[in-house]
Amino acid sequence: MKRVGIIGGMGSLASVDLYKKIVSLTPAKCDQDHILITIDNNAKIPDRSAYIFRKDESVQNPLPFLIDSVKRLENSGCDGFCIACNTAHFFADELVKYTKMKFLNMPQITTKNIKNSYPNAKKVAVIATIGTRKTGIYNKFLDELGLESIEISNQIEQNIMDCIYKGVKAGRIDEYKEIFRDSIKKIEADVFIAACTEIPILMQYLDDDSKFVDATNELAKEVVEFANS
Repeated sequence: MKRVGIIGGMGSLASVDLYKKIVSLTPAKCDQDHILITIDNNAKIPDRSAYIFRKDESVQNPLPFLIDSVKRLENSGCDGFCIACNTAHFFADELVKYTKMKFLNMPQITTKNIKNSYPNAKKVAVIATIGTRKTGIYNKFLDELGLESIEISNQIEQNIMDCIYKGVKAGRIDEYKEIFRDSIKKIEADVFIAACTEIPILMQYLDDDSKFVDATNELAKEVVEFANS
């Protein structure tokens, strides 16, 4: 069995959500059947969106913190690693230079599975932070598969940011679940990607039949498969 590392802390609740899904998806009949996981819950990693769209040079670069996490995971004996934050994948190409571990790329894994699960889908809504959307972390993989990433209005985009930062990250989910539900209803797409690790925590409050693909869940499935390979 291979050991898998998780760079967490972005935020900590999202890291818990990923780990919980990994455990739930593992075909284990006893404690010893569960896969080997090391979580580096590095809550001191600076905000990724704030750095990517920084207006001054005082904003800290998350990359050195992410590199530290990669090294700790490799030193702990991990064979592969993943990141429990979508926006942090902006730094993925740099991170892999510092390790021999296999990188399990959440956007790539998710888009590939959308193509397989929804062969007739054309328009995809990436529900994420502004950082994830504007940097095109998902778009490059969607483009390769012939899928269109639809535009979202500035107001809906800001509503989703508030749900993520003022809602989930701040521990005030109940106050923002209605805003999240109303915002999703206004978006027309064949498939929605929960492309922020906080979004799955809000998905339970949706009351429509939106076809949501949980990127965290897709990553969790890949982690289990890799660990048992």
